[in-house]
Formats: sequence, C-alpha cells, structure tokens
Amino acid sequence: MNDIDEAAASNATKVPASSTGDDEAKTSVSIKLEDNPAETRAKVYHTGWRLYVLTASLCVSLLLSTLETTIVSTSLVSIVSALNGFDQSGWVVTSYFLTYTGFLIIYAKLSDIFRCKLILLCAITLFTIFSIACGLADSMLLLIIFRAFQGAGGSGIYALSTIMVPLMVPPDKFATYIAIVTSVFAFSSVLGPLLGGAITYNTTWRWVFFLNGPGGALAATLLYVSIPFGFPYGKSTRFFRTMISEKSWKRVDFFGAFVSLAASILLVFALQQGGVIYPWKSGTIVSVFTLSAILWVVFVVWERQLSACNVTSEPIFPWRLACNRFVLGLLLNGFLTGFPFMAAIINIPQRLQTVNGTSAIGAGIRLLPLLLLSPVASTAAGFFVSKLRVPPLYLLIFGASVQAIGVGLFNSIDSTDLSIPKTQYGYQVIMGLGFGLNLSTILMMTPLVVQQKDMAVTIGSVTQVRVLGGTIGLAICSALLNNHIKTETSEFLTGDQVTDLLDSFRAIDTLPADKQLAVRRVYAATYSQQMRVMLYFCIVSLVSLLLLAEKKPRRLTTTADRDLVAPRERE
Repeated sequence: MNDIDEAAASNATKVPASSTGDDEAKTSVSIKLEDNPAETRAKVYHTGWRLYVLTASLCVSLLLSTLETTIVSTSLVSIVSALNGFDQSGWVVTSYFLTYTGFLIIYAKLSDIFRCKLILLCAITLFTIFSIACGLADSMLLLIIFRAFQGAGGSGIYALSTIMVPLMVPPDKFATYIAIVTSVFAFSSVLGPLLGGAITYNTTWRWVFFLNGPGGALAATLLYVSIPFGFPYGKSTRFFRTMISEKSWKRVDFFGAFVSLAASILLVFALQQGGVIYPWKSGTIVSVFTLSAILWVVFVVWERQLSACNVTSEPIFPWRLACNRFVLGLLLNGFLTGFPFMAAIINIPQRLQTVNGTSAIGAGIRLLPLLLLSPVASTAAGFFVSKLRVPPLYLLIFGASVQAIGVGLFNSIDSTDLSIPKTQYGYQVIMGLGFGLNLSTILMMTPLVVQQKDMAVTIGSVTQVRVLGGTIGLAICSALLNNHIKTETSEFLTGDQVTDLLDSFRAIDTLPADKQLAVRRVYAATYSQQMRVMLYFCIVSLVSLLLLAEKKPRRLTTTADRDLVAPRERE
C-alpha cells in the first residue's frame, strides 16, 4: 500500500491556496494519508528563493554525478601511473558504471516510500564520502571499490534529480524545469574531459575526486534548507516515525531490488569487459550474459506475481506499467535514443584525436556545437510543451527525425580525407538539436501517461534504460572498432604493433610516418561504420514512436486538480 490513498488521490478536491512561510506557494490537491484517513495533506509547491535554492541543489549534485562518468577518462593515465595498476585501469571506469546503472530504478522506488529529500540526501552523502575516499586511495583495489560506492551515490543523484522536478513545480512549469535539469547532463559531457585534463596537467589527479567534497557539501546544504522532509506535501510530523516504522520497511521489495540490481550489474559488466579484457566468445562473457538474462526473466516473473498479490511489499516495477503501451513506448524510445547520444559524445572526440591528431582538450572544444545545442533544444522543448501546449509526441517525432538526419550527414564525411571538415560542425548542431529535444521531451511526456503514484518508478525506469542503451551502444561501437582495426591493420603492421594499437590509440604516434597515415585512414573508416550503426538505431527510434501514437496526442494541462495525473488511457 502507498502512503497516499489511491482513491483519495484520484478523486482529490481543490483546496484554497495557502502559504507555509514567506514564499511557499499554492497547494494543488487535498490528499488523504493512509495511516490517518481523516487527515488530509496538501501538496505544496515552492516559489521564490526556496525554488531557486532547490533547483541549484539539483543542478550542482547532478553535475557532480554526471561529471564522474567522463572526467576520469582524461586522468586515467596519471592514475594508473601513480598506483601502478595498468592491468586494472579499465575497472576504474567500469566499477562506477556498474552501480551507477544498477541502482537507478531502486532509488526511484525508495523515494516513494521514504520521500525524496531523505533518499537524495543519502545519495549525495554516499557520493561525497566515497569521492573523498577515492582521492585518498593508495592502491588500485581500494580505488576500484570506492568507485563502486561512489557510483551507487551518483545513481541516486541522477534518479532523484529528474524525479523531483514534477513534484516541485506546478504542471505549467514542469517542462521548463525538466529542461533546465536535463541540460546539466549535456553540459557535463563536455566539461568532464576538459576539467579532467586541466586538473591532471596543473595538479594531482586526486583533485578529480576531492573536487566533489565541497561540491557535494554545497548541494546537500542547499537541499536541506530548501524543502522539508515531507516534500512534496509540506512539513511532516510523521517523518521520523515513518523511517523507523516496520510497516514502511515491509513495503520494500528487497528480492526484486536484489534481482534487478544483479541483472543490471552483470549486463553492464559483460558490455564493458567484452572485447576488452575477455573475448566476446569467451566462456566468461557468455556465462555472464546468460546469467543476466535469467535474472531478468526472474525479475519479470517476480514483479508480475507480486503485483497480483495483495501483500504489503510493493513491486519495484508494477506490472500495470508493463501493460501500458505508452510506458513501453517511452522505455523503448529512451533506450534507442541513449545509444546514439552516448556513442556520439564519446566517439566523435576519439575520431578527432585518432584520425585528425587533435589533443583531448582540443577534441572536447570541437564537440561544443553538439553539446551546447543539446541544452538549447531542451530549453526550447520546455517552452513548446509548457507555453505553446505543443503535444510532446510531435516534438519526439521531430527530434528523432532531426537526430537521424544529423547522424546520417555526419556519416557522409569522407573517411579518406584526414583533415577536419568544417561541415562536421553543422552536422553536430543538427545532432545536438535532435538529442536535446528527445532526451528532455521523453521525461516531459512521462507524467502524461502514468498516474502520480507511478511517476517516480516510470521516470527512474526511463532513465535506467537510457543509460543501458548508451552502455550497449558504446559496447557495440567498441567491438566494431577493435575488430576492424585488428583485421585491417594486420595487413601492414606486426602483431605487437596491432596489440599496442588495441591497448591505446596513442600508439599511432610511435609508428613510421607512412604507416601512421594508413592507420589513421583505417580508424576513419571504422568511425564511419559506427555512425552507420548509430543511424540504424535512430531510424528504429523514430519507428518506436508508433507506440505513443493516438488520435488526439496528449498535451500538458494546468488544471489544478489534475496535478499531472495521466488521463484515462484512450483506445
């Protein structure tokens, strides 16, 4: 059972506007609490300095969390050299991704039970403490372990930052604020490599992690002062009693959480390590993939069974969502959009370094057209959805089309020309517009297709499959790169030279001039292959929007008693 009585929520009545302080805004609906049906609690929206401070807290914490997915990449050489762990270098990145991906939906469900503020504070604290621990690590083993815990904290930040937006502002402002929050992700993608390179060049790599200390403390402080623990229902006198209540802990689906976490971690492990440390056909990778698939089946069966039973424990992913074609459409589209987005922001800078010989910082600067246009498109999407009342489905169709056009044009770059064509910047602009529209509009549409009680889990699920899609995309691109480089360069390089190339593209600089040119052309052809695969996923992403099609596409409304609760599903 939920804290909020479903019947009361669906038949909520309007209440007069009220204020809980100097700038807490109007309340929207009256909601009965399960533990005391006679008592009602009003949902409170914050305005003025409270809203600005809360938004700043979400943006700062999300920036720190997403920075960690890229900032380490440019510092990895220094880290490995200092800790003497070249053979374990890949795990510094992989360990973060394992927990970062696996905990997303779990945090979403916990926020329903124990409220958003507490769970987000726990996530920020976990992330900050283990960031400092990473900076203090004196061995690769300790660093890898601390990175895993850091990823668990970062996962909660990522999940809760998107979940809290529709709870902190009224419907007419939701699209605007989700655009602000999602823009942080694109911004961090370019800032990470640049900041990592600057820190490593000017000081010790340990500041890559120490930097999260004051940042995390700031984010936690801003969150603590901006909203009460009862958020989004104002101050709560029952909060601490709820925390220690046996009834609340019985609502947690521990088995479902464990199975989903294990399945996600195994899948990400296989995708991150396949073709890198272990061959794709090795027994280790095949076994991990198989076990992950089995656990996903167990998770689905368990969640369906739990949803059908009248028990206290609440499923991590309610079966009613699996039967909702709109939710399935958002999940599928999020997964397919995550692939080309992550592949583009990782592989385009790599192409600039391997094919065109630019530095890591130079490659990051040349990616600015894509990364700066993404937040611009997200902001524009918020304006169209909230102010002009454009149905999100139309923006998703337009964004997916623009995204496919941009990827297709980038694929047309001549792989035999090793100069940097100026047209690529225009292609990046087109891709950035498509990515920005899609990534933010998916979240804007979520409250229109599910009820309030399912919003957190749905947003968490969309976020998790998007990250999984990006991870799978990177794995596919990496496999294409390694296989093509190995096959094509074996014709004119020795076995040791090919091995060095597969370990690091920087080995190109150690080759004779004529062979350097030939290798760079091989790399250029490989990156063109990757862009073609991305184009296929973009096309499938566009087709997947058929699941969201209806005669009268849904649009954002500002009805007070609706409060972003999905309308009755149309046939």
